[in-house]
Amino acid sequence: MRKWFCILTAVLFLATATAPARAELTLPPDVMHHATVGINGVYSLDFDTAQENIAWVFAHYPDHPFAHFGNAMIAWSRYEYEFETSDDNQRKVFEKILDDSIDGIKRWIKQNPQDSNGYMGIGALYGLRALFNMRNRNWVTSYFAGRKAISNLEKSLKLDPTYYDAYFGLGIYEYFAGTLPTVIKVLAKIVAIKGDPQKGVNFLNLARTKAHFTADSAKLILIEVQNTRNSAFYAPEKSLEYIRQLRAKFPKNPLMHYVEIICLYETKNYAQVTEQANQFLTLIGQDKFYKDIYIPRAYTALGTVQMAQGNFQEARKLFEESRQKTKGQAPSRWGVWNELRLGQVYDVLGQREKAVAQYKHVLSFKDKWGFDDEAKSLLKKPYQVPVDGVGPLPPQSN
Repeated sequence: MRKWFCILTAVLFLATATAPARAELTLPPDVMHHATVGINGVYSLDFDTAQENIAWVFAHYPDHPFAHFGNAMIAWSRYEYEFETSDDNQRKVFEKILDDSIDGIKRWIKQNPQDSNGYMGIGALYGLRALFNMRNRNWVTSYFAGRKAISNLEKSLKLDPTYYDAYFGLGIYEYFAGTLPTVIKVLAKIVAIKGDPQKGVNFLNLARTKAHFTADSAKLILIEVQNTRNSAFYAPEKSLEYIRQLRAKFPKNPLMHYVEIICLYETKNYAQVTEQANQFLTLIGQDKFYKDIYIPRAYTALGTVQMAQGNFQEARKLFEESRQKTKGQAPSRWGVWNELRLGQVYDVLGQREKAVAQYKHVLSFKDKWGFDDEAKSLLKKPYQVPVDGVGPLPPQSN
């Protein structure tokens, strides 16, 4: 199933933590400095810097929303990107920190009931819990976490109607709740999930243009919205414009680089996809932020763009090379996606036995990423390139 959130999910709510305290709560500049540096460290995937600065806020202002929010986002970002959602131990670390962070902000709100940042912070963390539960197909618990997120964001706006950052989370809810996939339509009716996609996009654009701290995050969400095919909001050229702005602001983040590659693919700039994906691959091992675990991502781009151009022999070589280059790595979402893509390539090339072996290989992994249904379907019927092409570049899970 298509996920609720964009490729850079870990930074959806990052900037909310750096909002200045409202009402009578005015924090010293050094608190703002450490909180901002810490959150920017997460944006740049520099987790050591992030943890050091968030720890400073904890030490001087225990239970402040900035500290709890930053701590949870570091844990989420490490699980999501440093470990590619593939490490069960890091998942447990994240779950524990998320629970502790929500409890901590609750204590803060009890002592500071007029602090709009407290409601913003806890609303963001409930949103994160909703996302996590949805990815694990816990639909009902995801829904109720989402409702808590919205309730707290609305409280934040009630305390300060000019707190435009709150429209970011509200926009996410309205858009994605209004575009739920068919598989959970029945559940949506049971728990009365409602949303308005146009209203959601309007809110996101309000955050993009007026929010102090979630403008960049709003751009990230709008990139996914505008890259969604067969949508009224499909505008990949605008997505490319936004991600280039973000790359200029956060040049060290390899995932910003990769999202630009995705946008180049969506705009059919295939030569640039190949050029940038090769550059991405070259940087792995040379730049400390480009880690070995990102190797499959590079090959996803290199192989898929060849598929999109009808060069299936070249795509085969690239996906087979990906397998060789990642021997010894723990299975990751992108790596298993490449294995499924290789099966599709074998089918197109008429190598059905190899294709069947690939789909069985995909099924040999624990279905953490929702590929099993597609693999089972392809075991029954060989893959054929759809009339509208080979589809988007990122993993398409069910």
